[in-house]
Amino acid sequence: MNPAPLLVEIGCEELPAAVAPIAARWLVEQLAAALGVDHGPATWMATPRRLIAHIDQVPERQADRQETAMGPALAVARAADGTWTRAAEGFARGQGVTVAELTVVETPKGAYVAAHKHIAGRSTAEVVAEALPRLLRTMPLPKRMRWGRQAEAFGRPIHWLVALRGDACIEFSFAGVQSGRLVYGHRFYHPGPLEARAVLARHVANLRDAFVLADPAERQRTIEGGIAQIAAQCGGRWRPDPETLQTVVYLTEWPAPLLGTFADQYLEIPPEVIFTTLRENQKLFLIDGPDGRLLPRFVAIANTLADHSRDTVAAGNARVVSARLSDARFFYREDVRRPLADRVADLDARIWLAGLGTIGDKVRRIETSARALAAAAVPDCLAAVQRAAHLCKADLSTKMVFEFPELQGVIGSYYARAAGEPPEVATAMASHYQPRFAADAIAADPVGQVVAVADKLDTLVGCFALGLLPTGAQDPYSLRRAALGVLRTLGESGGLQCDLSVAVDLAVAQLPAGVRDNAGLDLRDAVVAFLRARLVAQWSDTFGVDVTEAVVEAGFDRVDTVEPRLRALHELRAQPAFAALAAAFKRVANLVKKSADAGDLGAAFAPALCEKAVERALHAQVVQVQAQSQSAISRGDWPAALRTLAQVRPAVDAFFDGVLVMADDAAVRRNRLALLALVAGLFAPIAEFGRLPG
Repeated sequence: MNPAPLLVEIGCEELPAAVAPIAARWLVEQLAAALGVDHGPATWMATPRRLIAHIDQVPERQADRQETAMGPALAVARAADGTWTRAAEGFARGQGVTVAELTVVETPKGAYVAAHKHIAGRSTAEVVAEALPRLLRTMPLPKRMRWGRQAEAFGRPIHWLVALRGDACIEFSFAGVQSGRLVYGHRFYHPGPLEARAVLARHVANLRDAFVLADPAERQRTIEGGIAQIAAQCGGRWRPDPETLQTVVYLTEWPAPLLGTFADQYLEIPPEVIFTTLRENQKLFLIDGPDGRLLPRFVAIANTLADHSRDTVAAGNARVVSARLSDARFFYREDVRRPLADRVADLDARIWLAGLGTIGDKVRRIETSARALAAAAVPDCLAAVQRAAHLCKADLSTKMVFEFPELQGVIGSYYARAAGEPPEVATAMASHYQPRFAADAIAADPVGQVVAVADKLDTLVGCFALGLLPTGAQDPYSLRRAALGVLRTLGESGGLQCDLSVAVDLAVAQLPAGVRDNAGLDLRDAVVAFLRARLVAQWSDTFGVDVTEAVVEAGFDRVDTVEPRLRALHELRAQPAFAALAAAFKRVANLVKKSADAGDLGAAFAPALCEKAVERALHAQVVQVQAQSQSAISRGDWPAALRTLAQVRPAVDAFFDGVLVMADDAAVRRNRLALLALVAGLFAPIAEFGRLPG
């Protein structure tokens, strides 16, 4: 079929950095699907001014194929005299065949009429010419624009279109632009045309000669290498910033890292402010010195030749940086003149949520809950927790946070240190906001952990009380993130041993009585159920829904035990004997549950009522194993606890083989069920085996 490479390039005005890679990837995927042929590797590349889709080993045309279309049932299509009915004639007409060409096909549902059609394969050029205008019209772009007098819209005005298969140009048009063979190089250094090549390596090489690095991976290597070289020349290392790096890769076609400087006086500003200012506004990279402290240097990525206008570009960036940092230093100096503690009163003038009062009211609720949690879980940190909870939102009234809201808490920690607050209090000012996003770490300090739990639970119970629940993809108050933050903090902290239900009860108790009593639902149970659902979602991808449900159903009040129990059960499931073990204890769990529901359970086990040796043997095994497993559980050794409990299985199997549990004698029956309840109780702290699959 004479395979050849297929190259498509869409040249346009500069696309947003976030759009170009997504659009190029989508284009090559959709184009490959539209071809309808077997082909070689599909590759995409993107710059701000071009989207490139390349597919190797594309045949000249599609293969012919046979297609079968099923029609009406034979009873409907053929009359009693054997002639075709109107239904059959209509079906044949719709399929482009005559009734004489119809066949009868036997199916599980009976006999049906079918039309077998020979579909001639189309040429690749025809398929591509038809597909590309449609793909450009339907490409998922966040915004589209029209230009000139054209009806078609695209993300940016299109300047050139190229579609080549081998040496052949595929003709199509879109938005008044006719496809051809010519593409264009760098806007300033090679604005003239050059001929495209269908072989990707040759095309990329030609563009490189025209000062365009078409491959985003090559641009990234150029940027990283240039930044590292400049940082080394300054005696430091560049501060990695993957998000900004990804952005500048798609802001440039010929990236040139350039060194810039700012005045030493700006280093008095918190480094996070400098980082945010330079990163968010100008996409610059910072350099740390050998001691890890920020140097008054930055690296700008210009879309220019490295030796062209270097000083002009660097000086322009430096002027903008200096102006922004001058403003930040002014905010910083103004803010630190006033002690952070004096700003707490300002929070009473800031509404948090209608019905829940001001941010000052929220802080007072956090203080009360955090104090009670600390007294129970980390009494040595009580004073620090009280102070941190009191100050935790004080920086919201500062000029710096007004300018950089994403740095709330971080700014507070610097101002707390400047005001002479204890280090653990200053640290908690920032850490209590953690985790800020899914991959973020929890607070590493116990003070921050306690305040974080109190803060997030106050948000949860408050929003639930007002009916502001997340629905589907909508979660405007980030309640799912708050719930996960609570669960991760309690689960990962190690030293913060706190019952989840106690923490929720504390948070509910702090709400205004009118809000709490008029919530229209059992507030405490609703919040706990929401937390339970988030906990199951957190671990289901790792351990499976059924296993996670089984472990969570056994109890999740101590969140810090959930993951260890899951991992212990996961290890046990890998053992060959697990299936028999699970079946035995699932049978026990189900019998106990059914009997409890039927009212057949309640009496304590009485050894004197045992009729057979297998009953007494099982009881003796339970007594022996119970002490060992409880010892393992008390020291948090869940795998050892499960291994110990597994020793009961032979006695359980012998019990089921040797007695009829549901005996006619009510006393004997209840005693045997009570014995099984003791067995089920062994596993109750670990997992609800009745929930396990199989």
